[in-house]
Amino acid sequence: MQAVVDSGSDFRFLARRLSVLNGDCLVKYCSRYPGGLVKVASQQSSVTWDCCVFKREMEMKRAYFGCWLVMVFCVQANAQENGQEAGQVAGSDAGRHTVAGSLQAAADVPLRHWPQWRGPDWNGVANKGNPPINWSSAENLRWKVPLPGRGHGTPIIWGDRMILQAAIPLDQPLRVPDVIPPGTPNVTVNPEESTVSWKAQQLVLVCLDRLSGKQLWIRTVHQSMPHQGHHLKGTFAAQSSVTDGKHVYAYFGSYGLYCFDLEGTLVWKQDAQPQAMEAGLGEGSSPALFENTLVIAVDQESQSYVVALDKRTGKEIWRQDRDEPSNWSTPRIFTYEGRTQVVVHGITVRSYDLATGQLLWSYGGHTASAIPMPAIGHGMVFTVSGWRQDALHAVRLGGAGDLTESESVVWSLNRGTPYVPCPTLWGQELYLLEDRSFFSCYNAVDGKQHFRERLPGTANFSASPVAVGDRIYLASEEGNTYVVRRGTEFEVLAINALDDSFHASPVIIGNAIYLRGKQHLYCFENQTQ
Repeated sequence: MQAVVDSGSDFRFLARRLSVLNGDCLVKYCSRYPGGLVKVASQQSSVTWDCCVFKREMEMKRAYFGCWLVMVFCVQANAQENGQEAGQVAGSDAGRHTVAGSLQAAADVPLRHWPQWRGPDWNGVANKGNPPINWSSAENLRWKVPLPGRGHGTPIIWGDRMILQAAIPLDQPLRVPDVIPPGTPNVTVNPEESTVSWKAQQLVLVCLDRLSGKQLWIRTVHQSMPHQGHHLKGTFAAQSSVTDGKHVYAYFGSYGLYCFDLEGTLVWKQDAQPQAMEAGLGEGSSPALFENTLVIAVDQESQSYVVALDKRTGKEIWRQDRDEPSNWSTPRIFTYEGRTQVVVHGITVRSYDLATGQLLWSYGGHTASAIPMPAIGHGMVFTVSGWRQDALHAVRLGGAGDLTESESVVWSLNRGTPYVPCPTLWGQELYLLEDRSFFSCYNAVDGKQHFRERLPGTANFSASPVAVGDRIYLASEEGNTYVVRRGTEFEVLAINALDDSFHASPVIIGNAIYLRGKQHLYCFENQTQ
């Protein structure tokens, strides 16, 4: 395997010989040159990534390249390193390539995987694609299929396989188990927010062919009477799975964590302790995955904690107790200055060392019931909350200890923030979709507001935005998907109405967008491409 840079007259040439088995070298190489490109080629085909994406592929062990040739194109200044002149290609049969041509090749490679609910870059943005702007039951509909049971988790995609979790109600007269310890606070059901009665549930993992919607397999992972209900908007399958391309990790909260291969064979499972959620509002935090580590946050009315597990066996690596009430946010894993961390939202935002679980830093200033997953970019973490009081904090990374009201807090908001949808960080722009109709855009670096506008009609949102190209897609609970132009000026391009309701976030692959409704799954595709 060989890493080659052919940078032309404006860039310096770099060459590295890398062992086929030494993927860590490639990861470090791509970390050093995040502005570059990686091209993996054989005699039959080739694929091009930018270095950041390739680094993630290597870190998550998604790709095995064997003896394929790897060429790394890095955008750098100066003309000379290691005795090589700019523009040379050494030790390669691949010939000469230009950076401009390679950049175009990378831009032309569409996404084929959506491995977690916020996509491969954790922000809901697809690197390439052209899904339709307009659709209906008669326009640009590739397929529509009924789904077993109910669920609000976003489908994940690996290649041509789409996987989702669901809960199927059963007509079995079972008693609600009494498993929450006496004296646990704040668990009394509020009938204005939560279900007061429910049926036994069959919890399933479903795999579909994403090209046709055909069901490939379905696996029952658990069957019982739940000990608590859920929010009136919720379901017993609110979580999204995550995949590394070889296995799928499906977390059903109190009812266990399950590892399957892509053919539907159970590899391992881990039972879980029953959670005690506030007011019977249900569970919803999804797992996060990085390399061989799965991270799960359990914030509840009993002892809250965050736990790291070995994805190969399900065995616990570390666990840290948390002083938090019920939250529903998914952990966000990231690497900053060589250290991989996992940040978990809450009344107090906390970041832990992924390898050891050591608490690295924290800051307060949020309300209870945190739901949106944090966003990372520009050397900052962005966290939002919106229950009873709005808050957004953009906090500079690199600090230690308690950062509340410190110089690390770059900018903040106290109005106009989401309660449920995640912030979408896309380049210099930070987009916020509020639960009730408002959509806004800020400069991510300094917090300058570009716009805050009300979307037309009646619109309530639980799904988070997704984006590609020059547009952003917002799927509402009323069945309307708003298509908004990307940029610092507000413009609605289309409103696509369906007789359904959307709580799961959309997924974009190539020229298709996938929408999980209350009872159906849809694929709309730009068929002119």
